[in-house]
Amino acid sequence: MQKLHELLRMGDLAAFVGVVDEGGFAEAARHRGVSASTLSRSVSRLEAQLKVTLLRRTTRSLEITPEGAAVLAEAREILDRSETLQEIASSGQAPAGPLRVNAPVPYVLHVLAPRLAEFHTRYPDIQLSIDMADTLVDLIGSHADVAIRLGPLPDSDMLHRPLGRAAWKLVASPEYLDRTGWPEVPADLVHLEQVRFASPEHINTLRFADLSASVRVPSSLTAGNGEAVRQLVLNGLGIARFSDFMIDKDLASGRLVELFPGQLEADPLDITALYLTRVSGLRRLAVFLDWLGVIHQV
Repeated sequence: MQKLHELLRMGDLAAFVGVVDEGGFAEAARHRGVSASTLSRSVSRLEAQLKVTLLRRTTRSLEITPEGAAVLAEAREILDRSETLQEIASSGQAPAGPLRVNAPVPYVLHVLAPRLAEFHTRYPDIQLSIDMADTLVDLIGSHADVAIRLGPLPDSDMLHRPLGRAAWKLVASPEYLDRTGWPEVPADLVHLEQVRFASPEHINTLRFADLSASVRVPSSLTAGNGEAVRQLVLNGLGIARFSDFMIDKDLASGRLVELFPGQLEADPLDITALYLTRVSGLRRLAVFLDWLGVIHQV
């Protein structure tokens, strides 16, 4: 395969990246204000030059090939380096352009959303697009520039930056405990009910320092979304354990109380940003990651 930097048409690379990011030729054409046939010719020309198939096209779907995924990563870097050179040449122009972020629902609602006005004020020319998903998604498949992941990372060569760690806390609403009785020791939890997470199952496990086995609490309800579990607990339907960023404000306001502080045995939750493009090649990604690092230190 030729090296991409030897290609003469930067526009063909941009067309290929745009089609992948928008999920199809028609969507990319609308976004760019050109015809779908123009983008199709660009991608076909790129495939002919590289002598590989980049995209498998049917009447209903578009699938990137393994060769296409490899070309996509390098194409992004080439385009990003070109953009960076343009930024340097424009006498200190502020970072600008689209940035797609994928993150779990609770993280967006409790960490990002309360601070995004601050980021927008500082970098008004960066157009953030935020997709929320509680499940692990593929960066290429989700068309994301950066993804926030909670917990251990799968084995991957993907670029990543640790942002911080979240502690686990077991909580309930005071009204619920007034109705059912306040537990005096962890073993008393068997007389309460637990709002369970549909996945991952380990979040429902309650282990304590002074007990040899986990405490099995009867289940009241199960929900597949962390924010749904939080709302159920706030409404007095049981106890649950949460990462601290989800419920610290509820604890401060008294809407929730922590049960057995410091006694729950659970490894802190790693918070990590994953991305495909080297930070040195994309200023808007670099400043966003730096900003994330700052808000996790506050």
